[in-house]
Amino acid sequence: MDFGALRQRLEELRQFVKEYMVPGEDYGIIGDSKPTLFKPGAEKLCDVYGLSAGEAHIEFTRDDTKNPIYISYRVSLPLISRIDGKIIMVGVGSANSWEKKYRWRWVTERELPPDLPKETLKQATFDGKYGSYIKYRIPNDEIDDLDNTLLKMAKKRALIDAVLSATRSSALFTQDIEDLEDLTIRQPESVDRRQRTQPDRSTGSPDISQAQKNLILRKAQERGMDTEALNAFVLQATGKGELDSLTKQEASKLIDLLTSGKPRER
Repeated sequence: MDFGALRQRLEELRQFVKEYMVPGEDYGIIGDSKPTLFKPGAEKLCDVYGLSAGEAHIEFTRDDTKNPIYISYRVSLPLISRIDGKIIMVGVGSANSWEKKYRWRWVTERELPPDLPKETLKQATFDGKYGSYIKYRIPNDEIDDLDNTLLKMAKKRALIDAVLSATRSSALFTQDIEDLEDLTIRQPESVDRRQRTQPDRSTGSPDISQAQKNLILRKAQERGMDTEALNAFVLQATGKGELDSLTKQEASKLIDLLTSGKPRER
C-alpha cells in the first residue's frame, strides 16, 4: 500500500471513530493523552475490518514459594480474517498477581496477622459513616480468588494489542485504561450531540455499565483516591479485583460507599 492509500485508510478510520464509536463506552480520554481504546471499541474495529478473535494460547505460571503467591497468565490471541480465515495479527497480553492493584489488600487492625507489626505497614485513613478509621496494607493472601480476574485481564490486553496493530489504529488510540495511573476520564470536545446523547446500550445486562464505571472513577478522583486505593476499595467492598467484573448491583453499592467515605493516605 502506497503512502496515499495509507493516508486515505487512516482518514477513513478517523471518520469511523468520529461517527460510530461512542466516547465513554468505546474509548475515553485520560488527562491529556491520546484516547484509550476500551474492549467494546476494539470489538467494533474488528467488525468494521472483518476480523474475528481466534483461539487463545494461554500460558500459566504459579509460584507458591513467594509471598504473596505469584500467579501469572500470558495470552497470545490471533485475529483472523473473516474472508479467507488467515491470521492477520497475533496480540499478546499478560497479567500477574504481583501487579500493584492485586498484590496488596487493606485490612483493619483487628484483621492484621499476628506476625505483621502495624508500625512497618503502609496506612490509610478512611472517613466512614461513623467516623475515621485506619486500614493497613498487607500482602494479599487471597490470590486464588483473583485467578479468573487475571485471566480475563490478560485476554483483554491481548485483544487490545492485536486490534491496535492489525487496524493500525495506534496512531489514534493508546493502551487500555487498566494500564494507566490517572483516573480522570473526560469526553473529547469534538464529539457531536448524537454521540453524547446516545443511550446506554448495556441496559438489561447483569454487568456493570460504562456509565457506572465512569461515575465510580469520577467519584474516586473527587475523593483523592489514586489507582491503588480505588482497587483496594473495590476488592474490600466486593471481593473482586477489577471494575469490569462487577455486576450492576455491586457497582451501585460501590457508588454508595464512595459517596459516604474517602480514604486519605498517609
